[in-house]
Amino acid sequence: MSLIRSRGVTRLATLCSLLLAAPVSAQTISPLAHLLAPPPLAHAPDVVLTRDTGERRVQLVTDGRTSAAQLARRYGVARGRLTALGGAPGVRVWDLALAPVTAQRAPAKPASVETYRVRPGDTLAGVAARFGLPLVDLLGVNLDRTSLDRLIPGTALNIPTGPRGLLVRIKPGQSALSLIAGYGADLVATAQANDVLPTELRVGDTLLLPGIRAEGFAEALAQRREAERRAALLAQRQAQYERFLTWKKGRERARLEARYEAQERYEQYLAWKNSPERQARIQAYERQAQYEAAQAAAQARARAAASAQAVTPQASAQMAGTGSRTLAWPMRSYRLTSRYAERDIEFHRQVFHGGIDLAAPYGTPIYAAADGTVTESGYGDYGLNVYTTAGSSLLIYGHMSRAAVVAGQQVTQGQLLGYIGCTGICTGPHLHFEVRLSGQTVDPLALLP
Repeated sequence: MSLIRSRGVTRLATLCSLLLAAPVSAQTISPLAHLLAPPPLAHAPDVVLTRDTGERRVQLVTDGRTSAAQLARRYGVARGRLTALGGAPGVRVWDLALAPVTAQRAPAKPASVETYRVRPGDTLAGVAARFGLPLVDLLGVNLDRTSLDRLIPGTALNIPTGPRGLLVRIKPGQSALSLIAGYGADLVATAQANDVLPTELRVGDTLLLPGIRAEGFAEALAQRREAERRAALLAQRQAQYERFLTWKKGRERARLEARYEAQERYEQYLAWKNSPERQARIQAYERQAQYEAAQAAAQARARAAASAQAVTPQASAQMAGTGSRTLAWPMRSYRLTSRYAERDIEFHRQVFHGGIDLAAPYGTPIYAAADGTVTESGYGDYGLNVYTTAGSSLLIYGHMSRAAVVAGQQVTQGQLLGYIGCTGICTGPHLHFEVRLSGQTVDPLALLP
């Protein structure tokens, strides 16, 4: 940049020194006259604008034959605005004081640069292709771009329709000539591209520097795009890693919660293990085991209890009406878990236990204890139960899983009635066997062999 700037300054200094020191002829200044002279002197070969001091004062170089009156007429100003500054042989230098600017004007912009409003879906590359421009030339007249990708609909873009180059805005402390020299642009080509004398431009105006390409700017935006792509990729990977960490923490938390729940269940088990309810149940099981170990004695006591319950000869006679002298056990394999009128569980404390409970695995066959007629086969007071009658006696088989007979069917002693289950109110698979004589329950053990 310093090399370009020094070359531009040298070029301008050389141009000014030649115009001020060397004899000026028509052949020397005529190529610049139509570009640099004011409109009244558009074809005058003897007037050349050399510099603008920024105070609305212009220095003019003429040959020795031009008078102040002629210059005043040509510029349309009063004679008093022209001051002779001297010069070299055959050359005179004049100072022209221009009238102060009273009206504000809009910032100047080259006529060859048009404005395009961005449409939805537009990209810089797409707009450049639409107008037949290389992307670097489109960027050269849009130096305010910060990205190659982000375009907001409605945003204004500059489109060069003439000379291609760099479109810069003159900032405070700068001038058109300093920018031309700094970028190493050609003075005459710049005046032609902007269609205005560079010295007429001021702060806020835009200046097109033809031949200057924004390759460095395009490369910087491309590098920024790549940096943003990499940053987005890193952010995506970071987000994935953070989601993984969150999932991992959630899994560890679930494991800990499961462990805590297992510990809590174990502590509840320990509490139940030492609870009075479990101890009472253990004692009940021990009593049952003791009962089974002395089954013969228990049956004797049961017969005595049956006598105490007033099983009269009349009742025996009623049972004789079943077709057999005594009942048969309704199961081949069983375990007596609850006796007649026993209050061993909470339900038997609330409701009188009018039969005996014979425990066995699910599906164990149940047989008729006596001949009779099936009066009920289905769900009732004891879950899925079967009622049979013989005379005034009623036999009840409760909590079955499946019945093998139907109501109205005649059965004989030992015939299959159904299978062990746990329907209705029960604590495990068993048969509730109940005997009723004339509507009153009696202890079945008193009637069984």
